[in-house]
Amino acid sequence: MKIILRKQVIDILKILRDKKDKIIASDLANDLNLDYVVLMSAINDLISYELGGFKEEEINQISLNKEGINYLKSGLPERQLLGVLIQQDKKEIQLEEFIKLSKMEKTLFYIGLSNLKQNKWIAQSKASGESKIFLIAEEFPKTEIEQFLSIFNEKQVLNYSELSPDELSHIDTLNKRKIINKTQRTQRIIYITEKGKKLDLNEIEELKQVSKISSEMLSTGSWKDVELKPFDVSKPGPLLKAGKIHPIINLINEIREVFLSMGFTEIRGPIVESAFFNFDALYQPQDHPARELHDTFYLSNPKIAKLPDKERVLAVKDMHENGGNSGSTGWRYEWDEDIAKKTLLRTHTTATTIRKLAQYYLENDKKPIKVFSVDRVFRNEKVDKSHLAEFTQIEGIVIDDNLNLCDLIGLLSEFYRKLGFKKIITRPGFFPYTEPSMEVSVYYDKLGEWLEMGGSGIFRPEVTYPFGVEEPTRVLAWGQGLERIAMLYYERKDIRDFYINPIKWLRQQSYHK
Repeated sequence: MKIILRKQVIDILKILRDKKDKIIASDLANDLNLDYVVLMSAINDLISYELGGFKEEEINQISLNKEGINYLKSGLPERQLLGVLIQQDKKEIQLEEFIKLSKMEKTLFYIGLSNLKQNKWIAQSKASGESKIFLIAEEFPKTEIEQFLSIFNEKQVLNYSELSPDELSHIDTLNKRKIINKTQRTQRIIYITEKGKKLDLNEIEELKQVSKISSEMLSTGSWKDVELKPFDVSKPGPLLKAGKIHPIINLINEIREVFLSMGFTEIRGPIVESAFFNFDALYQPQDHPARELHDTFYLSNPKIAKLPDKERVLAVKDMHENGGNSGSTGWRYEWDEDIAKKTLLRTHTTATTIRKLAQYYLENDKKPIKVFSVDRVFRNEKVDKSHLAEFTQIEGIVIDDNLNLCDLIGLLSEFYRKLGFKKIITRPGFFPYTEPSMEVSVYYDKLGEWLEMGGSGIFRPEVTYPFGVEEPTRVLAWGQGLERIAMLYYERKDIRDFYINPIKWLRQQSYHK
């Protein structure tokens, strides 16, 4: 009975019959200059005729990490320290001077010093009251650990199976010094069956199989003599690296849809803001620490902002000094208009909200309004995995008569439910321009715990009265950083990832509608 195989499969079968050593699939693919997937397709053809097969085995490997590669080039810390002594021609040296000459981090220095003593190349003494280092050896041959490290000059990755017992003993030392990476991977071993070994090659007929028909085959009629390779439509196609919406923009669009579906109108405001709208209008005293340079980015050009109409400015001034007509006593200090004119990069979008609300509320005959903002804000903070100097803030505000905390909790529940969080809780909190205030937490199913999301509350009379919003009219407000939600949505532990833009991660993101 004839066995029909592709030429590629026949060639691989011949190699398997001739080779006596273990054949690793990836090595065979490299030797034949074949794509690994193509090779395994050929092996599957052999499996179907019981002529060959493969088995999988786990292999442990080690490679040098970034620090290890540096040591391979420059020498281990002890070798570098030895070089300092030899270069400076120092047979003895005070410890503090040695540290300065080495230009090493202290942790690395003491690791190197410890190994120098262990190698019996130096001695340390405090006989004179000051710690001194003495060079006591005449020769400094390569240590066993250095000899083992030099193997990486020839190979970037070492398999445990290729190492001798003595070499394996050095792995723990390198691991403790945190200069290697340990990995485990699966490799496939190709083998030939007894049937494959005994098969008469004359019983094999070569199959002329093609994956596509060319124009030349059509013109010559040679397409009649070949067989089209069957297509497996269940196999994944090539990965398309197409452009897509950035995850942050995607999330902003979703949040906009949530607000719009709840009847809100979006508002925008200037990034360069006056201290008046950013601080003073929110009843923040002019000596408050948040106004300092370590928290806020002030501008030198333009240095002064234009304030709103005189009536509005005087109302805010009176509120700070005496409490205005709100029933408050105010802050009891002399308010300075020049401080209010300072320009800065806005630290929150509430400045935009106050600016727009006063305008909209008065222009619309004091009708109820609902507005929101999703915009950039800036704070003079040290950037780390949970803080950014520039980020996006979300804010929603409702203005109407006789509003209370029950209305606010209802809005919060609906807002976070539409974002995918089914459970929310609120607890009393403190925020400078709302009273009463609430902290909002949502239950995150994947972590099985409650997570704080942001703040909310009812604007204080000291904030609303200067802009014509007086009892029984009240303003409900809530807001938070967008990146906080993004970290949950996209399961990122480092907030910087959204702006460092790791390409591999971005390609894996799907578009949410």
